[in-house]
Amino acid sequence: MHIRFPRPLSLKPRLALWTDGNAWTNWSRHEAYLRSQPKWKSHQIASVAEESLRIISKTTPIDRPEFQCRGLVVGYVQSGKTANFTAVAARAADVGYRLIIVLSGIHDSLRNQTQKRLDLELAGTGVDWITLTDETTDFHEPEVADGFASTGTVLIVAKKITPILKRLNQWFGKLEGRLAEVPVLLIDDEADQASINTRGNRGDPSIDPDTAPDDDTAPSLTNALIRDILRKIPRATYIAYTATPFANILIDPDASDILVGEDLFPRDFVVQLPRPDGYVGTEELFGTSARGRDVLRSVNPADVKALKSEQRRKSGAIVVRGALDLPQSLADALLTFALAGAIRLLRGQPGKPHTMLVHVSRLQQDQLRIGEAIEEQIRAWFNHESAEPGVLRRMLHSALAGLGAVELPCAEEIILEEAVTNLARLEVVVLNSTTGDELEYDVKPGRQLVAVGGNRLSRGLTLEGLTIAYFLRTTTLADALLQMARWYGFRAGYEDLIRIWTTEGIAQWFVELALVEESLRNSITALNKAGRRPDQMAIRMRAHSKLLLTSKNKSRMQTDDARSWSGEGPQTILFPLYDRELLERNVNLASALLQKYPPTQDAHGGAIAHDVPAEDIALFLRRYEGHPNSIAFQGTEIADWILERAEVGELVNWTVFVASPQRERQVILGGRNFGLVRRSLQSNESIGILIDPRHEGVDLYGGPENYRAAAGYNARAMREERPTQQGLLLLYPLDPEPLRVPVQAVLGLALSLPRTTDGDQRFVVNRGVRHE
Repeated sequence: MHIRFPRPLSLKPRLALWTDGNAWTNWSRHEAYLRSQPKWKSHQIASVAEESLRIISKTTPIDRPEFQCRGLVVGYVQSGKTANFTAVAARAADVGYRLIIVLSGIHDSLRNQTQKRLDLELAGTGVDWITLTDETTDFHEPEVADGFASTGTVLIVAKKITPILKRLNQWFGKLEGRLAEVPVLLIDDEADQASINTRGNRGDPSIDPDTAPDDDTAPSLTNALIRDILRKIPRATYIAYTATPFANILIDPDASDILVGEDLFPRDFVVQLPRPDGYVGTEELFGTSARGRDVLRSVNPADVKALKSEQRRKSGAIVVRGALDLPQSLADALLTFALAGAIRLLRGQPGKPHTMLVHVSRLQQDQLRIGEAIEEQIRAWFNHESAEPGVLRRMLHSALAGLGAVELPCAEEIILEEAVTNLARLEVVVLNSTTGDELEYDVKPGRQLVAVGGNRLSRGLTLEGLTIAYFLRTTTLADALLQMARWYGFRAGYEDLIRIWTTEGIAQWFVELALVEESLRNSITALNKAGRRPDQMAIRMRAHSKLLLTSKNKSRMQTDDARSWSGEGPQTILFPLYDRELLERNVNLASALLQKYPPTQDAHGGAIAHDVPAEDIALFLRRYEGHPNSIAFQGTEIADWILERAEVGELVNWTVFVASPQRERQVILGGRNFGLVRRSLQSNESIGILIDPRHEGVDLYGGPENYRAAAGYNARAMREERPTQQGLLLLYPLDPEPLRVPVQAVLGLALSLPRTTDGDQRFVVNRGVRHE
């Protein structure tokens, strides 16, 4: 193949940005394509336009004779990162980049998916694109390596595996001497996977003459190949894309290797993409925005044991279990999936993909066994229906009741009839290298798929129309867990049908991960507001109490900051409902506090007591007894921190708010009646979300109404505005009836905490970057 690269464009003088005044030919054609697609709304296209321009403008001007630019773009899992880097690639071609390489994951399925999209939306709509890869063929060195001419932007979409990277590296070796004329953009999708150096760097003999270059101290191979490719390019920009950037942020900013050059730390910029409209992520399913959603379903330990192979502790040997009788929880999930598909069809969504995720084990033998058991169960149900007509309707009727409050598009009988038909449509695909099964949404768009898998479902691959997830996969790593959760994305018209079957422990991990993600994104925003580069100011990441943010060999530069609850809103969501005496002690504790500091104001759906000293709040938090497995609320530690802050004049004055809705069911606290707050169980002992966000503003100037947002109340803004001396304790006397406990009330607690001078939260930071 004869490759024709364009000559460098002559850029107009810079105005506010170096990209100002550019003719956006490729971007304009790509934008026109997006406008022709019904699924793209005008405001979404405007956001892609703005963000892609912001990113390309942060890169180094390409009229410089030599540069190495390193950046990072942080999105959300399954949230439109591909749309963003497609737009960035279009703009890159317009400003003069002559070769664009996209490293698209480590699996063929993801690379092929990305290639198809870029062919359609970029090369197929733009001006003079030359593609060296196609939907079925990865990168091979072209026949004429040095085929530069005056027109065309070259596009390569390659898997991020060592054989392909070696081909690219060898090709660049042959282009040496010509590359000064070729600005290159390298986009690294899923950049926290494989790209990170998990080993060392060879010493520089000019600095340490006693240490010769040594393969034993060399960087890990994928990382070394990417670095070596960039080292060969005089004018190179590297942009990493990921939703889980913990490992990228923790790269040593000073790391360099004598043979392959500097590492991939994003020293020039980090951009946080905005949360897209209609996106359903950790915050919506497990964070404060999850309040009122009926999403979680609990899987008991016996079901987990039945589904997973046993691993011997001493030998490490895997003991594969025999034939599987489908546990009731997975059977319930399957029936609910058939119902969800029926409801979608009757809502007027025919011909749309609909998927259920079954992610239990990384072992292929487990995946095959579960896939076979699901197929056998569906056959058994229909055999039972043949012998006893109507039994399937009764089973689905029970599943419909378990689905909870969902707006039904028609009469229940019609839904049940369609659900029986839909159950027969279910197709089980086991996604691993043994089966070779594929999703095939493009050629079979109306499939009702039960996708069973492990590692292939763990990153990048989009499960379209996902409603039901059965998720038991465990890990010690926060970034891996977030990537495994394929239930994130856009669910227009069926967001209310999302249901997740998992264990209580995994659910609690995700509740805390919502806080981890929020902290990371806030820190990136603070970096950009300060006008600093990532090599000038550390990005702080909230540590997870149970999980590592990323693997230890990717986080050697990690160091911990001191624990702080600055700017947080901790709340109790897990309750020891099995311990009646403990629950009653907590209610009596609240009663005693309100007896000592009786409320003097009724407002905002509750009663307010002012001017409570920090010492009494700390004593109350120490005496309050929560669930032993609670992650989100740790009373004794918070109490210690409050007293530490009080010593320096912070958090010295407290307000206590008692939520009291107008209800007949009441409880007496401190000698007066309070309405009981109704919360439902999400799993055996968890209510999901306790707090009403407006309550965080009850003691602020102007009240909660000053902090209204499009989706309700902006609790985060309330904490930002809260004076450092002023804390807020929120008491929620919960109605015991929906919690199924025989007590007068169950006491839930929350805090609204201001920014204090000891830092935002307990942070993990890169010790190689200045901390401010």
